[in-house]
Amino acid sequence: MLNVTIESQFQKISIDNYINIDEQKQIGRQRIWFRTQQPQLPVKIQEHESLKQIISQPLLLTFLRVVFAETGEIPPQRSQLYHAGLQILLKRWHSSKDAKDEILASLSLKQKEDLLTYVAWMTFAQGEYFFKQQQLEQYISDYLQKIFTNQNETETREQAKQVLQSIQAHYGLFTEWTPGIYAFSVLSFHEYLAAKAIVEGYTAQGLEQALKHLVEQLTESRWHQICTLVASMLPNTDYLLLLLKHKIDTLIESQATLQPFLSWLEHQSMNINFAYKPAAIRAFYIECILGRDFEISGTLDSQLSRDLEADSPKLNSAINNIQRCRFSDRQKLALQQYYELSKVLFDSIDAGCVTCSVRDELEQNLFSSEKNTLLLEAIA
Repeated sequence: MLNVTIESQFQKISIDNYINIDEQKQIGRQRIWFRTQQPQLPVKIQEHESLKQIISQPLLLTFLRVVFAETGEIPPQRSQLYHAGLQILLKRWHSSKDAKDEILASLSLKQKEDLLTYVAWMTFAQGEYFFKQQQLEQYISDYLQKIFTNQNETETREQAKQVLQSIQAHYGLFTEWTPGIYAFSVLSFHEYLAAKAIVEGYTAQGLEQALKHLVEQLTESRWHQICTLVASMLPNTDYLLLLLKHKIDTLIESQATLQPFLSWLEHQSMNINFAYKPAAIRAFYIECILGRDFEISGTLDSQLSRDLEADSPKLNSAINNIQRCRFSDRQKLALQQYYELSKVLFDSIDAGCVTCSVRDELEQNLFSSEKNTLLLEAIA
């Protein structure tokens, strides 16, 4: 074990660089398989930037391996990879003849997936990334009681122990970090299942209310990836994106000390003598102030990206000028939140299925609080 630190009540645990010896061996075996059996796979991974980091995580390596072996392809989005990999593993789990898995054999494939989704939602919604074994077994027991209504809690609690052991033994979807303390093996898989719970109605709310609740949680950074994952799963993301834009505009309007700068920024983006998209110019200035990479501005405007790479004197002058501006720590914190939420919106636009008119309007109005017709109609 390279690094693991547990604080009071298991709420804060550092997991940086945590890979134990068994995991290192597993990663090594998987990489050897990739090189010798499927030489074209590394090339395909390189085609998908968001999937590259997966090669350091045993569970996700397994997903890559089984999906590629069965389909010959790698899904372009991480959520699609998780869905495909989980479906394949659950089918194999479902068809296994292990006599110890009697309770699991009585669950349908969909019920097994629902069980994992339920546990993911119950833990994530309460901010539980690490949970005691008793609590995990209780969540499993609660789900089993909904399925087997003729059984009492004592029976389902005993069955929950068997289910947990089987999940670990078969696919390592849960990891026991220290004795009696569990977590999903990969945080992003936990997030995927939590997002799936929102889309599929596990939150005991209608989808519209669930999306509104999700947007209200976005002042907490742990919900940012959930929002992008939800966007990637919805058949149409227009409503979610317009809700998010309204949330961003409302938050920034409450920051009175930033209003003079934002007014200047709006004017500058429309009148400056640059042949760039106004939204890209606004993103560029904010990224300069915050010392960020030009991730949003460069993506919004390919010419701006090329000029940045070419070390354009005109852009360098603009950077020097904006960096002379002085912002208080409080203003920078507000601007940082504004940028982070706008990045969630930007990433969700890219991940989701969006109608062309909504996409165009949202991209044109990034980092602008100007009210637009589509937004007003969505929140009415």
